[in-house]
Amino acid sequence: MHRRVLGVLGGLVLVMAGCTGGGVAEPTGSPAPTTEPAPTASPVEAPVDPCDLLDPEDYEQWRTGDQEPRVSMFGPPASAVCLMPSQWGIGWEVLIGYTMVPGDQFEDERERLAENLSFAELVSWDGIGDAAFGHTERLPVRVAYHTPAGHTMGAARVGEHTVWVRVNRSLVPLEDVRPLLEKVVAGVSPAMHEHPIVLPDACPAPDHPVIARVLGEVEYARGDAGWECAYISSQGWSLRAAGFTLSPEALREENEIGADNVAEGTMRTLPAPAKMRRLRSTDDRDWLDFVTVDATRQRLQVNFRDAESGSRPVGVSEADFDELMDVLIQAWRDAVG
Repeated sequence: MHRRVLGVLGGLVLVMAGCTGGGVAEPTGSPAPTTEPAPTASPVEAPVDPCDLLDPEDYEQWRTGDQEPRVSMFGPPASAVCLMPSQWGIGWEVLIGYTMVPGDQFEDERERLAENLSFAELVSWDGIGDAAFGHTERLPVRVAYHTPAGHTMGAARVGEHTVWVRVNRSLVPLEDVRPLLEKVVAGVSPAMHEHPIVLPDACPAPDHPVIARVLGEVEYARGDAGWECAYISSQGWSLRAAGFTLSPEALREENEIGADNVAEGTMRTLPAPAKMRRLRSTDDRDWLDFVTVDATRQRLQVNFRDAESGSRPVGVSEADFDELMDVLIQAWRDAVG
C-alpha cells in the first residue's frame, strides 16, 4: 500500500498578547506546544477486475464460447488475468492481464519472445505507455482440438505496471490488438498493486487450516465464483484450481486422452466419490489432478508446483496434496453443484 505523510511545520509558535506602556509587545505565558498532524494514508481504490479493462464488444469478435469470463491468477510473479473460455470449455480465446507486483516482467517477456521468431513477428510500438510491443505467432499445425494454432498479443509497461492483451487465434493482425492494449493501458491504476488477496467466498480462504499448513503464508490470491481459485505462497509455491464446463465433444475427447495417458503410464486412476473420475499425473514437475463428472460435463483441474524449481514443492507429500484436493473438490462441488 502506498502511503503519503503530510508535511509538519517545524519551530515553536509563540502566543503574543497585550502591550506595555512603550508599545512593545512582550510574550506572555508558556509557548504553545507544537502539534504534528497524524500521518494519513492515501485512499485505497477498489480492486481492479481485469475483466473490466475491456468492454465486451472489444473482444466479442474473437470469442466463440458463451461461457462467462472469469478472473484467475498466474505466477509468480503474480498476475491477475481475465480468461475467456473457448466454445469447448477448455482453453482461453482472449486473455487480459496485469502484474500485481512491480518487477521486470515486461522486459523479461520481450526477451523471451525474441529468442524464437521462426513462426512469429515481434514489433515495438511507440506512444503506448512507457514501452510496448506486439507479438504474433503462426503455428504450422493445430496441436489439439482445443489448442490454438497461434496467437497475437500486445504488452505495455507503465511505470512499475505491466499489462497485456492476448488473442489465441492465428492470423489476427497486430494492428487489431493495438487499440485493445491502448484501452487497457488507460485503465492502469495503483490499485493493481494494492490488493494482493482478492477471493470470492466460493474459494477456500488463504487461512484455511489445510491450505495454511501445506502452502504456508499465502502472499497473493485471486479467484472467481465461476469457479477459479489461485494462490501463491511467500516461498513461491503456486496452487491453481480451475473448474470447467466441457462441451459434449470436449468431454469425449478429454476422456479418450485420459484413457490413453493411463495406458501409457503418464497418469494413474485414483479413488473418487460416486459418479466422479479422478486422474493424477505421474510427472514430477508438479502435482496435477483431474476430476470429471460426466453427467454434468464438469471438470476440475488442480496444479501445485514450485515455480522457481519447476517441480513439486519440496516437503509436500502425496498425503498433503490429497488433503488439499479434498478441500478443493468440496469447494468446487459446492459452487457448481
